[in-house]
Amino acid sequence: MQGEAEVCLRYCARALLGAKILGVMSCLSFAGTRRMHAALWLAFLVTATSSISLCADKREPLVIVKNGKYGYIDHEGKIVIQPQFVWAEDFWRGLGTVYVCGRYVSIDSSGSLHPLRITVEGHLEAKQSEGMFGFVDASGQLKIRPTFDEALPFSEGLAAVRVGDKWGFIDDRGAEVVPPQFKGAYYFREGVGAVNIGGDYAVIDKSGKVLARGLQSVGFVADGRVPVTRGGKEGYLDLQGKVVVPLVYDAAMPFSSGLAAVRRDDKWGYVDREGKIAIPFRLEEAGQFASGLAPARVGAKSGFINKSGAFAFYLPFRQAAGFLTGDEESNLFIAESDVSRFWTADDKFGYVETSGRVIWEAPGGGPDHPPVLGWDEDDKVRSCEGIPESIKSTIASFPQR
Repeated sequence: MQGEAEVCLRYCARALLGAKILGVMSCLSFAGTRRMHAALWLAFLVTATSSISLCADKREPLVIVKNGKYGYIDHEGKIVIQPQFVWAEDFWRGLGTVYVCGRYVSIDSSGSLHPLRITVEGHLEAKQSEGMFGFVDASGQLKIRPTFDEALPFSEGLAAVRVGDKWGFIDDRGAEVVPPQFKGAYYFREGVGAVNIGGDYAVIDKSGKVLARGLQSVGFVADGRVPVTRGGKEGYLDLQGKVVVPLVYDAAMPFSSGLAAVRRDDKWGYVDREGKIAIPFRLEEAGQFASGLAPARVGAKSGFINKSGAFAFYLPFRQAAGFLTGDEESNLFIAESDVSRFWTADDKFGYVETSGRVIWEAPGGGPDHPPVLGWDEDDKVRSCEGIPESIKSTIASFPQR
């Protein structure tokens, strides 16, 4: 159940398309309040669109869906693991995750199955024991005793924990760094963290000093800029909590590659880190820049624009993620990728290269999160259909995680 909840949560968080990281947002979860808090961390990976790829390495396979089954392709579009699973997620750090025979298990690039990975080497994972939370390492060994009522994953060496009804932060030895004092506490990025004080959101440094307060939302920190909402308008703070891009916009996306998409009235444009207009407000839709390109729409035309605002290539899509990849091991680092996911108006899902070459496109929708209320018995039976008995026995021998 622990592994099932965690994997479900990861994709629930990505489904928060267009939502603010903190503030008015919701995420259905069968595992309760802790899962909602954890969803906030994973939602930091939601940037221009949902479901950005976690594959930072061209050698790692990309997840696809064909005829209702999940499998994997390489970065040339060749199927390397045949579609056979009822659900799968992208690879990161050498392993993907699939749901098979009623279990979440890890899969390597050869298609071999392994016990579900707890976390990557050198990192700690929150684990519940007798109603309290502590942290274990990649081998499952307890590293921080379970003394907390709730705990979130580490980011930049600190983890938010709840003691009673207050949240604070600990280091990777379990030592208190910021005493429990907040209504809510979340994650650090570029040295600043987000907390809830009396119903409003605030930005703090690693000592717990409040840098800015009275915020309706706090977005994904990148390029030294913090997207925030106050009084219904959006703009950006620097890492000291000072307003550097005025809060005058109707929407403001995270920075990437030195630019950020902002909306004024019903049009999108881009500003630089100082708030100067870099691309005029003429776009119906706009995403984040990576690899020099950003998904955009002007009138009926969609595709990827360059930093001058001109289309580098056209691509008909309903939604495109952009050439970004989320790397969980690197504390929410958003890196550039060589492929972008896209979805078409007629329900096709695909991957496109920075050159504009489509390496995969197939009908029937794309990868999705697991059922937020968990898999039912019929799903569990279906997940085992066509699996050889030897593989079933191997899966059954894996430890429960």
